[in-house]
Amino acid sequence: MVVGVGIDMVKIEKIQNAIERLGKAFIAKIFNPQEVKNISEGKMYYQRLAARFAAKEAIIKAISKEKPLALKDIVILNKPNGAPYCEFKKDLGIKIFLSITHIEDYAVACAVAEKNKGRKNKVKGR
Repeated sequence: MVVGVGIDMVKIEKIQNAIERLGKAFIAKIFNPQEVKNISEGKMYYQRLAARFAAKEAIIKAISKEKPLALKDIVILNKPNGAPYCEFKKDLGIKIFLSITHIEDYAVACAVAEKNKGRKNKVKGR
């Protein structure tokens, strides 16, 4: 059963400015280490971080009526084929269907939340 849908759009420049101004403190406040370890600095660095930020915001909007969450409670990762997926730091009983995209100036994410029927979506080892 679908419990919510969320969408978010972020101007990449906003994330870039925050990172340039606050550095690793901003990244550590928003992202979990496993989310950023495979994102190398370069042409797409800020776009990829902005897309993950937008995904977290979309997920919060999709499940805001179900469970209150902080940005760091949500972990955005990629499957081997590059498709994004979401895990939570604690089991919420919710599965997320996630789509993210980015272009030069904007990153957009859409999340659909569904009640999870007995399957775990918690980050392994947490």
